[in-house]
Amino acid sequence: MDFQQSRTYQNLLQAYENELLSSARYLIYEDIARNEGYIEIGNIYETTARNDKEHARIWLRRINQGTLPNTATVLQESIQVESEMAGEMYQEFARVAREEGYSDIAALFSGVANIDYNHGFQFTELYENVENNQVFCKPEPTLWICMQCGNVMSGECAPVICPVCGFPQGYYRLYD
Repeated sequence: MDFQQSRTYQNLLQAYENELLSSARYLIYEDIARNEGYIEIGNIYETTARNDKEHARIWLRRINQGTLPNTATVLQESIQVESEMAGEMYQEFARVAREEGYSDIAALFSGVANIDYNHGFQFTELYENVENNQVFCKPEPTLWICMQCGNVMSGECAPVICPVCGFPQGYYRLYD
């Protein structure tokens, strides 16, 4: 039997999605508890959210037969998801809310659609940078900032190692 056609595979997909939802839900509940002064309850929600995130990672690895997808792959998926939410899902939700007389909720759906459109644009730029090997190097000199210590440097490429804090190139981003 083809693994992707098995009930076990479908169960893995469901477990993955449920753990992701629980993780996000518990991060919101953490904030609620902390805002009401229940710091320990917030701590427990935070720990549980991390646990559920790790459970999701376990299921994702099994879904992908022992490996996690690479950054280019997850960027492509993210572009698709954000595009679907911005262009289809939230626009339809906004239309229905307007028809039913909930203009305030329609405006929220439309606003979030615009945000998700921007997310898709950001992911597209990031994907192109990864594919063109331009995450840490650009065709012309530019400013780079170390996200660890704040060191700013100019050059076509970010330094391999930050000369101030010693953190690797992955901690550099374009300086805005």
